[in-house]
Amino acid sequence: MLLLWLVTVVRSRAQRKSWLGVLERMYLVFAVRPYTKSLPRAVLKPPKVYFFDNGDVLGDEGARFENLVAASLLKRLHFLEDRDGYRYELRYIRDKEGREVDFALIKEGRLEELIETKYADENISKHLAYYAKRLKPEKATQIVAKLRRPYDQGKIKMMDPITYFGKPL
Repeated sequence: MLLLWLVTVVRSRAQRKSWLGVLERMYLVFAVRPYTKSLPRAVLKPPKVYFFDNGDVLGDEGARFENLVAASLLKRLHFLEDRDGYRYELRYIRDKEGREVDFALIKEGRLEELIETKYADENISKHLAYYAKRLKPEKATQIVAKLRRPYDQGKIKMMDPITYFGKPL
């Protein structure tokens, strides 16, 4: 409800940005900004906003699952920064044609992994396949909440969240 209020009631872009900053400093939400490096048709979109507490997410199971993965990825990147000393960023990709990948993991300014989340769809995302081929990250992964059987298709790994987050770092 809070983010809905922010989008519908607060008209000024500057005020929305200010309120988002307040919510981030209170550790209620975090923003994932677009990755635009080497993407000539990238859309300079506003950040995607996720809650630290998954219980605050309103919406369907897919929205809650994407938020859960986002929060887990952010915590993992913070841990890796503290442990290894590298700078990590959590981003997303979207272009003018509407192709979007939920998360891009950036290490020291270099794209390391693309991640797409799905609640139940076990087919490889066309957008993930497109960007995996075009950007050539080290890894491309689709995390599916209700996956029956993990598999690989080319360089893309399809896995459930327990397998993805349970593997050693």
